[in-house]
Amino acid sequence: MRLDLHRYFIGIWLLVFATVIFRSNPLKAQSVGIVLSGGGASALAHVGFLIALEENDIPIDYITGTSMGAIIGAMYASGFTVHQIDSLVRSEDFQRMSIGNLDGEYDYYFQERDNDASLVTLKYAKGSFIANTIPTNLINPQLLDFSFMEGFSGADAAASYNFDSLFVPFRCVASDIESKNQVLFKDGSLSMAVRASATFPFYLTPIEVNGKLLFDGGLYNNFPSNVMYEAFMPDIIIGCNVSENDSSPIKNDLFSQLKSMIVYKTNFEAICDYMFIIEPPAKVGTFSFDRVSEAISSGYSETMSHMEHILPVISRKMSMEERTAKRAKFNSKIPPLVFDEIRLKGLEKGQGNYVRNILGGHNSPVSVAKLKSDYFRVYNDDKIRNIYPQAKYKPETGYYALILDVEKEKDLAISFGGNFSSRPINTGFVGVRYNLFSRFSSTLSANSYFGKFYGSLALAAKFDFAAGAPFSIEPHIVYNRWDYFRSQSTFFEDVKPSFIIKNEQFTGVNLRFPAGNKSRFESDIRLLRAFDDYYLNQTFNSTDTADQTVFKAGTFSLAFKRNTLNRKVFANKGTSLHISARFVEGSEQTIPGSTSTDRDTVVNEHNWVTLRLRYVNYFQKIGNVKFGFLLDGVMSNQPFFNNRIASLMRAPAFEPIPESQTLFMPQFRAHNYASGGLITVWSIKKNIDLRAEAYVFQPFGKILSDEQNRPYYDHTPDQFFMGSGSVIVHTPIGPASISANYFDQSIDQWSVIFNFGYLIFNRQALE
Repeated sequence: MRLDLHRYFIGIWLLVFATVIFRSNPLKAQSVGIVLSGGGASALAHVGFLIALEENDIPIDYITGTSMGAIIGAMYASGFTVHQIDSLVRSEDFQRMSIGNLDGEYDYYFQERDNDASLVTLKYAKGSFIANTIPTNLINPQLLDFSFMEGFSGADAAASYNFDSLFVPFRCVASDIESKNQVLFKDGSLSMAVRASATFPFYLTPIEVNGKLLFDGGLYNNFPSNVMYEAFMPDIIIGCNVSENDSSPIKNDLFSQLKSMIVYKTNFEAICDYMFIIEPPAKVGTFSFDRVSEAISSGYSETMSHMEHILPVISRKMSMEERTAKRAKFNSKIPPLVFDEIRLKGLEKGQGNYVRNILGGHNSPVSVAKLKSDYFRVYNDDKIRNIYPQAKYKPETGYYALILDVEKEKDLAISFGGNFSSRPINTGFVGVRYNLFSRFSSTLSANSYFGKFYGSLALAAKFDFAAGAPFSIEPHIVYNRWDYFRSQSTFFEDVKPSFIIKNEQFTGVNLRFPAGNKSRFESDIRLLRAFDDYYLNQTFNSTDTADQTVFKAGTFSLAFKRNTLNRKVFANKGTSLHISARFVEGSEQTIPGSTSTDRDTVVNEHNWVTLRLRYVNYFQKIGNVKFGFLLDGVMSNQPFFNNRIASLMRAPAFEPIPESQTLFMPQFRAHNYASGGLITVWSIKKNIDLRAEAYVFQPFGKILSDEQNRPYYDHTPDQFFMGSGSVIVHTPIGPASISANYFDQSIDQWSVIFNFGYLIFNRQALE
């Protein structure tokens, strides 16, 4: 009996001894944990780090991460291969997510407002004040949020929302700035956890999780090695760190002081005996996502340089075949992302019905690919400020519920803008919009342009109907005035008296229908009154009275428009197609001035049809150089007005560059013409372009006049040329440009002009 007890205690002692030896001997290590730091674009080095580990058959049993480390770690933990992750972070989609741009495929042109000259917009809601009108994010998170939901929801379902049951057990951290504590995610929605962990302050909109507003995990723990050790207790920890603690606050540096108050110090040192820390040397800026390759290469090469120290302590290996089989087994449990239910949060009943109508009112299961376009149509609606999507798997049905937390746009928006120029064409802009959001959405708007060259007042009400075939109706009233100057003087020179003043007033109704995501059909009917003051030649003096032509008419148009250009002006990507037909019928009354040979008032009846096609295409990119072209053509049976100037003022004009819109150039106006040109844009930096444009204008019948100022066509085949070379800086609020322009057969053929802002006008009566 004693011998048996003796043997029993010896066995227990040997077991304990073996366990201690096993835990302390690296050659017997059985588990490896991976820690990934935050660091923005620099943290893309983690991709190269993971590739290097897999190439050396190092097992990855646990992952913890913060911010970008959480994103990369969650992708791996969800069953993505390292090569899939590598391809994704190099893709255009990832670049768009990093800067907050939607794929042009998901822009909803039907809902886009007409371009205006706004530079800054402030938004207000009932009970709000200035502090909460300031945006809390620099980039649009919509594509990022949808992609996280799309990419992680299947893994969530396969793991039953338990991060320990993912392909690789996973943890990430976010920051609760109210309690000043880190928040650890170990279950629930993986997409929400990663989104919270990566919410860099002022860059991405924070999200609420369980009633707490959460931010980037790097604020309080930018290298969660302690989380790895406490949660998983691996035998070996391998960390990839691209961050460091900031230096002490500087007396005259406000940003360093604020950062020191917000960001806690992180422990970047080894916390256990068998911990290796890889620190890739590439110093890529936090938001320099265009340097993906550099970051990945740095992570790979630095990790490979440490293999001579890492490999000897890891006896257990995982071959690519074994890893692939394990990943395939996990991925086989992922149910396809198909929705049979849509739940809306944050909206009233009528507003929810409006959103459901945009989503198509799906009554049967719908795939995420089919729903994606409708989802972004909701976001593109100007009544919607933000959407946060979640997918909740329902094992009983095998489908998912799509949960959309929708934040409606603020009721009132006030915009300011215009254009400041070295020529006397300076223009201010103020616009106001008020949203009325219910089952049928509507917007009331007004804007005003004011300046010596251009003035305008526009009032409109837009009614959107989303049920069935969506459409919008927009009644409007517009007043426009252009005061063309006789000289092209600089901002500091005296301006000579105006020789042409163009005025128009019109009221009408626009009707719009979508034609896919990027196109729309438009129709309008308008009543207009145009009244123009002008001199028939430039030899007038201050005592002369101007001729005046008044034109009262009704007009109807049909148009097809398609637009994917990336900017309001100075675009360098995308296409724009505008095909229109307009019928006009009206009465002209011309009252002669003192420079006219006629003394009698003339009344004429006119009617005509004008067909126009305008096409812009940036069709080729070679390195940082982009090439495009513009085509513009008009066919019309438009008759002459009483004299040449009156005829030219109502004739279609070719105005492809901004300054050409501010000059009255008869040689670029005709009832029938074909024109076109080439555009080259060299992006020397992210927001700095060098732009060269050259155009030719071919009128089919120049409008000239005889000695009595009677207009006639000259059918000699003359062409006219226009060109421009510009340096453009795209600032956060608008473009600043210096341009040298050439206008063939103008009084001053060459000009140099500086502009800041937008030379954009309200719609014109016969546009």
